[in-house]
Amino acid sequence: MAAALRVLLFAGLAVGLAGCSSNMGSLFGSSGSSSRQAQPAPGAVNSQAANINQQGVKVGLLLPLSSGGDSARVAKAMKQAAELAMLDSGSPGIVLVTKDTQGSASGARQAAQAALNEGAQLILGPLFSSSVQAVAPVARQQSVPVIAFSSVSSVADAGVYLMSFPPEQEVASVTRYAIAQGLRNIAALVPQSQYGNTVERALHDTARANGGRIVALERFARNQQSVAEPAKRVASVVSDQSRNVQALMIAEGGTLLRAIGATLNDAGVNASSVKTLGTGLWDDQTVRTVPIAINGWYAGVSPNLVSRFDQKYAATYGGSPPRLASLAYDAVSMAIAMERSGGGSFSSSQITNSQGFQGMNGLFRFRTDGRIERGLAILEVTPSGPRVVQPAPSRFSGTGF
Repeated sequence: MAAALRVLLFAGLAVGLAGCSSNMGSLFGSSGSSSRQAQPAPGAVNSQAANINQQGVKVGLLLPLSSGGDSARVAKAMKQAAELAMLDSGSPGIVLVTKDTQGSASGARQAAQAALNEGAQLILGPLFSSSVQAVAPVARQQSVPVIAFSSVSSVADAGVYLMSFPPEQEVASVTRYAIAQGLRNIAALVPQSQYGNTVERALHDTARANGGRIVALERFARNQQSVAEPAKRVASVVSDQSRNVQALMIAEGGTLLRAIGATLNDAGVNASSVKTLGTGLWDDQTVRTVPIAINGWYAGVSPNLVSRFDQKYAATYGGSPPRLASLAYDAVSMAIAMERSGGGSFSSSQITNSQGFQGMNGLFRFRTDGRIERGLAILEVTPSGPRVVQPAPSRFSGTGF
């Protein structure tokens, strides 16, 4: 299910749940092989978390715990991951003040105010872009920074930082890599959505900056009935040798990727005739069973890092976590590190440290405009899972990697 919450976080709660029911994706789903719901070990974990969460600088944690459905399930896992980071630190020096946003902008605003009233010096969360927009002015009024979990870059701002997986960076990373391998002429299939707009813009910008060319781009509505005709049109371009298409980006996952692949195959385009490129929607176990994606490339977190967090979480709570749980772990770990180095202050200079931080998802840092930069690996889809073809960078250098 790696695709889903990426799309959901882009659309916002109400629109996302309405528009993405057919493919909720890996971020809402388990990142491991187990589909078992994560449950706390009887009594022990909760007791330890309560004991360690007693002294220190207060940090608000805003999550949609009572919103229902997938978002509440993910919120529960994120809360557990946050508490796991506290336990792993031994002596965190911070106190988590957890508040329920109820999955709405008004609920998020109230939750933020409640956390601030209790003395929170930093806010982690909320999850959805509309909630981030509601929380930002409340926190800004008291000069308290926010590290939220939305992937919608437009809600980032000075003092409002996004601990997320931005699709534009995934697209830029894999496109740069493809062009560096000599695959300069690229076609694309992109959904008609805010997510698709972001993908298209990143694809054009990266190709232009790195000597690539977008030969053809088709948009499709995100339903089974609407993908065939755009896929046929792209297939005709890919099959035209005079167009010299060397790579095909398909910004879709799950059942819609399978449907697109079937249409392409019927039109004579398959994984052996063109190198396929994907987005973070390919970060899903089902992609390895889709023929058009085999040997294709996408940018993401190294599988060994994903596995490390999954094992840590499962050893504590007894189940596999959704991918977003790791963001809460990293956010709390970062807060603990800043408290230790800054004596209880969470300044913009600390948060935007140019050297960045190493988290469960690898290297990251925040820009002054609130957006996150991640060091991503380039992964190749194989029937047994993703294979690293280019490791993630180990450090930042100046303004880049």
